[in-house]
Amino acid sequence: MAGSRWSAQPGYLGVSLGLYWQRFRYWLQAGSVSNWRLVGPVPARLLLSPSCLRPSDPLLARDFYQGRFTFAGRTVEAGSRSPFHAEPPSAAWHGELHGFRWIRHLAHAGTDLSASQARALIDDWISEHGKRLRDPAYDLPITASRIVSWLQHARFVLRNSDHAFYRRFMMSLARQVRYLRKAVRAQPESIDTLHAVIALAIASLALPTRERRRQRTARLLETMLKRQILPDGGHVSRNPAHLPELLADLLPLAQCYLAASRAVPPELVRAIDRMFPRLRAMRHVDGHLALFHGAGFSKTDLIAAVLRLDQTEGGSGARAVQSGYYRLEAGETVVIADTGTIPTGIDGTDCHASALAFEMSSRRSRIVVNLGTDRLQRSEYGPIARATAAHSTLSIGDASSARFRRFSGAPRRSRWRPTARPGPIGVDDWRNGEMTGFTASHDGYLRPFGLIHERGIAVAPDGRRVDGFDQLRPPNRRRRAPVEAMLRFHLHPAVRVEPTRAENTFVLHVDGDRWAFRAVGAPASVEQSLYLAAVAGPAPTAQIVVAMAWPDVERVSWRFERLGD
Repeated sequence: MAGSRWSAQPGYLGVSLGLYWQRFRYWLQAGSVSNWRLVGPVPARLLLSPSCLRPSDPLLARDFYQGRFTFAGRTVEAGSRSPFHAEPPSAAWHGELHGFRWIRHLAHAGTDLSASQARALIDDWISEHGKRLRDPAYDLPITASRIVSWLQHARFVLRNSDHAFYRRFMMSLARQVRYLRKAVRAQPESIDTLHAVIALAIASLALPTRERRRQRTARLLETMLKRQILPDGGHVSRNPAHLPELLADLLPLAQCYLAASRAVPPELVRAIDRMFPRLRAMRHVDGHLALFHGAGFSKTDLIAAVLRLDQTEGGSGARAVQSGYYRLEAGETVVIADTGTIPTGIDGTDCHASALAFEMSSRRSRIVVNLGTDRLQRSEYGPIARATAAHSTLSIGDASSARFRRFSGAPRRSRWRPTARPGPIGVDDWRNGEMTGFTASHDGYLRPFGLIHERGIAVAPDGRRVDGFDQLRPPNRRRRAPVEAMLRFHLHPAVRVEPTRAENTFVLHVDGDRWAFRAVGAPASVEQSLYLAAVAGPAPTAQIVVAMAWPDVERVSWRFERLGD
């Protein structure tokens, strides 16, 4: 059963004061006041260079040579000018440019010309931003990304370079590592600080480092992995998109320990072994991740590259207790449902009000989806993506099952925090004849409306049928005011839906397959929707909406069934 109490979060004033205190600490630790503390020796050489698992595209290297820089879905025509002098079209574009992950495309081209261009761009960055610590280019995740990228491709960049550039490069790299080391101390533990500690661990092996500091970094890494990677392999933020990004850096880090003839920290090995099965469990049949809690358009090439190194055995089980997901798989059909609550504080930054939402895919096609997040990270779509109405679940009126608020004192990437959320979600296994699934309930609507939402989903052994029900019920016999609830099934843009002569029945066409949807207990209709996670930004799509006028309609049953072969 769901918890009987709406879980309130710290008040706005308390959270704001905490955030401003964090900013002040960060200013003291990493701002220009402590600029002089970043002075130190220049490393004479690299001890090793970590591998890069991220796929590369030599055509993008050609675009860079022509002055065309495309990041985060936006393109800037810099021409003969440096891209660091251009006006960034978005914060996401600015972050990717200064994170330097794109340097792998030049490295893949492997020519003297591409190496020369890489050196010129790095030199531009050092001249323009190397000492401006208040610059957004020194945001924690951007700095961590830049350090890892420069180390991964240092041998390519430094090939045939003159001594002056070699020294500037090594001096800037060492300075950024010292900056990151100090900045981490002033930041709360989050996905960004985990990426920063991973970068510091890689740097401690790739650059000459005192043994005491190297061991201290390894212990910090183990502590953060133990706290942030849950026992079932998910990240504490519940965002599945974090898993391939973390593995893309953790795997090269483990290889660095081996290359340096050092023991791999045990918690690093355990974290990787837990994350692989969880990543597989969050994938649909077409290789894309389920769109929950901040996940958007999937980097399927990165996911595939990471999973090629998977040496774990066995599955992760149907239910991920700590991560809060339930996966049903039968035949060629996969259902992934959100059966967890929202973490508090900064860990809930990515979260959405998606209690009991689900996605469904079959063969190579996704059918039922959530809207996901905008790849271009435009601010106007943030509140839309977080709302319960953006997910394939039940919502009452315009209310959501959780509340979020924007805090201006927080870093740009973590300004949204949960202010109210459902309590613990109760989950039970459910068998409907030969079909197996689960039932779950949450109290996200208990405080505003006095109602509990309960949902059950079961899949046939051959995967050709998915049955479900949704119901609203009061926890006691007290009289409640009538409410209008909407049960939504958002469809992937590739799905074409058409009505039939049968009541509340629709046929879905997708990639040569046909599925029938039928609702029993309330009227159903097809309405417009907006799929936010498309590769080029939000795309129009459709949704099936079932209207529940409670208490006249307390329960709705529904079914998806494949037609034909």
